[in-house]
Amino acid sequence: MKKIYLFLLLLIGLSSCDFRSSEQAKSNEEELLSIIDSIKRRYAPDPRDHVWEISMESHQKTYRISGVTDLPEAKDALLETLKRKNIPYHENIRILPAEKWKNLTGVIRLSVANVRSQPRHSAELSTQLFMGMPVQILEQKDDFYRIRTPSGYLGWTDLAALVLMDRQDFNQWLRQPKIIVQAPYARLTEKTDPASGQVSDAVQNDVAVLLSQGDYFHHIMLPDGRKAYIGADKAVTLEEWHFINSKLFDVKDMIQLAKTDYMGIPYLWGGTSIKGLDCSGFTKSLFHNFGILLPRDASQQFKIGKDIPLDDNLKELQPGDLLFFGSKNGDKVRITHVAFYTGNGRIIHATGEVKEESLWSEDSLYNPKRRKSLQGAKRILGYYNKEIYPYYKQK
Repeated sequence: MKKIYLFLLLLIGLSSCDFRSSEQAKSNEEELLSIIDSIKRRYAPDPRDHVWEISMESHQKTYRISGVTDLPEAKDALLETLKRKNIPYHENIRILPAEKWKNLTGVIRLSVANVRSQPRHSAELSTQLFMGMPVQILEQKDDFYRIRTPSGYLGWTDLAALVLMDRQDFNQWLRQPKIIVQAPYARLTEKTDPASGQVSDAVQNDVAVLLSQGDYFHHIMLPDGRKAYIGADKAVTLEEWHFINSKLFDVKDMIQLAKTDYMGIPYLWGGTSIKGLDCSGFTKSLFHNFGILLPRDASQQFKIGKDIPLDDNLKELQPGDLLFFGSKNGDKVRITHVAFYTGNGRIIHATGEVKEESLWSEDSLYNPKRRKSLQGAKRILGYYNKEIYPYYKQK
């Protein structure tokens, strides 16, 4: 009987140790997940700007931490915290860009390249890029590249959208004279005969190398080396475009362009080209025409420029301002929509299609829903001057 009693005590003791060990392991896991999340909130709160894709799994008496990030300082902060807290770990965290991509630049070779939230064609369309736009390559996964756009936006585009250039080839491409398409659409043809075969289509803001200039046609080379002709009335040289935007800019030209080239274009979630536009894609594309590189999304555009106070009559607003819409909970504002202000209470924005509406109740185009959800206004012109031009020229 005594032996049985001692045996039971031993079992209880062992079970108690196992329980304490299990509880400690659970506590460590919870703490580790909390640390990973706190690093994310500190260094990479917005996945549109930075990569922090870190996972953890327990393995015997230690933890395996793996994943990718574009922030070496965030990785260092994580590992230093784990050491300080004596949490055992093995790590396999890759830093982006991967070594093989550091000396390569991607250049968009299609008239419009789709950029998605995940490396698959069925994933959400998050943005689009124009022909000739250079992007940073971070990594490759199957048939997709993870890229960073000139505005800093992250996403995935398929292999067919890009041509890869090493440093020498890219610098040579930057040195060459270029044209930028100004017409909403253009055919790039094999010969100067407009009825000849099409090499590619082109849309407003596409860029290509200028081989020779003619009265009726320009001979051009696309980023991937294909040669074609474009009507001289469809494009201007990049230098002329830059001069006009920097020296002869008038906000009336923006309003006119919005009304002549953008009206009626269908709404497309993730669209930033004239083939289809979402609300911030419209404002981004419109400003692109005048050399200004806006952030991608409405909530990001809300963070730039000068705050303009709003009153019932909107008297502080000027044509060219951006208006932002959404909801407010206490002091927290959630921005979900953006529009371009044209004056006299009227806006142009992409909702269903690009259209003109009004925020004044006496106007026949009045939209009470938009007026009620108006949350803020920003003046971009004169207060935010990130230019597109330098991305096409050798620094």
